[in-house]
Amino acid sequence: MLSSNQSSSLIHRIQQRLSQFPDYRMPFSMYMSSCMYDQEEGYYTKSSEKVGPAGDFYTSVYIGDAMALIIERYIQLRCSRREWKDKTYRIVEWGAGTGKLAEQLLSVLQHSDCRPLEYVVIESSPYHRRMIKERLVNNACPIPVICWDEQNYFEQAAEMPIFLVANELLDAFPVERIRRQNSKLDQAYVIWNGDKSMFEYEWAEAEDHVIDWAKQHDIGLQEGQIYDAGIAASEWLGRVLLAAVDIEGVFIDYGDGTRQLTGAHRMNGSLLCYRKHQAYDDPFAAPGDQDMTADVDFDIAERIAFLSGCKVLPRMDQKQFLVENGVLDLLQEHSDADPFSEKAKSNRKIRQLLLSDQMSERFKVMTISKGLE
Repeated sequence: MLSSNQSSSLIHRIQQRLSQFPDYRMPFSMYMSSCMYDQEEGYYTKSSEKVGPAGDFYTSVYIGDAMALIIERYIQLRCSRREWKDKTYRIVEWGAGTGKLAEQLLSVLQHSDCRPLEYVVIESSPYHRRMIKERLVNNACPIPVICWDEQNYFEQAAEMPIFLVANELLDAFPVERIRRQNSKLDQAYVIWNGDKSMFEYEWAEAEDHVIDWAKQHDIGLQEGQIYDAGIAASEWLGRVLLAAVDIEGVFIDYGDGTRQLTGAHRMNGSLLCYRKHQAYDDPFAAPGDQDMTADVDFDIAERIAFLSGCKVLPRMDQKQFLVENGVLDLLQEHSDADPFSEKAKSNRKIRQLLLSDQMSERFKVMTISKGLE
């Protein structure tokens, strides 16, 4: 049942959208998009904390600054490989969230040999854009920080080289839930159950474009198996990479390959909801008041990148990416018996990034390059 503190206005707007369909049902992706990105009451658009102790989940940038330090090292490595000079490229962080990664990166980039001309943040949430401005308003880094929207990117992507950073972005796109049933492909729709006063699933034959997408990416499912199809994310990724002429990119997210995501142990898909640091799989429990996310299929992401003219570098899990780019060098020797000393706390945070509940292995890193002769 819906909890009493949920936004009745969001629920009402979703009901209105349902009434626009002749069969009073909408594809699951549309329901998920409304819950996450409704302009007034969507999870990511309204003014409430999402990340950190007072929010619903953590990201890697909330575990010290090691991730930012390693991303900066990788940026410098690729700039050297591409022979990009100081202030001849832009960093574009897409899905910048609270601006914490931007703050951390800027603090180290100002001392780098190859600094970007600008640090561009793209963030669709008005609430997060305000947070970014507040966080960076007194930033002493001389690198200019500017805000773009998606249109700005497509208008200016070809002007100069871009280093694209996307940390936990691809998992935030709405998905279609698809299922193999009676030897055909179904997809999940959402309806309103008036008797129970809640939204619920209704499964029906998949639309043609969903079937075509599943065939294109060779999604083979067992009878009764559910798979969360990142159609929107794959379309976005293709547009973004096609628009760029010279681009390096690092995409960090949780996910796996198609074979792993369609294995016998993944019969119910990967969709999860997060609220107050609790994870569960009911997307109807708290519309607009919970994060909703699904694992990224990196086989598909890499295929899209390749078809967009990019060279796809070998995939790593987050732990491997951190280690290969020198995170162990950041561990500090000390003889201080105080477990709360700055060096001890820094070392613990690095170990947490590498070892915490196997999360570092669950996160994958896709790196791409386009325009390299």
